[in-house]
Amino acid sequence: MDTLTPELKQAIEQAGDSPVRLMDPQTQRSYVLVSAEVFDRLLDEDDRREQEAFRRVAKKNAKARLMEDA
Repeated sequence: MDTLTPELKQAIEQAGDSPVRLMDPQTQRSYVLVSAEVFDRLLDEDDRREQEAFRRVAKKNAKARLMEDA
């Protein structure tokens, strides 16, 4: 795992709880640096959204099957 440079550490401290936006000058790609806790929370939210979407589709399909059987 890479470690933070003093410049990045300072940018993180100045940002507080906000994400730090970074730009690669060679590729012009943007990056967002967040704490591992924030990243994990975002992943969990995505998982919950995906699971909820799956449940909605499953319920819709089950309801359609029941209507077909009626």
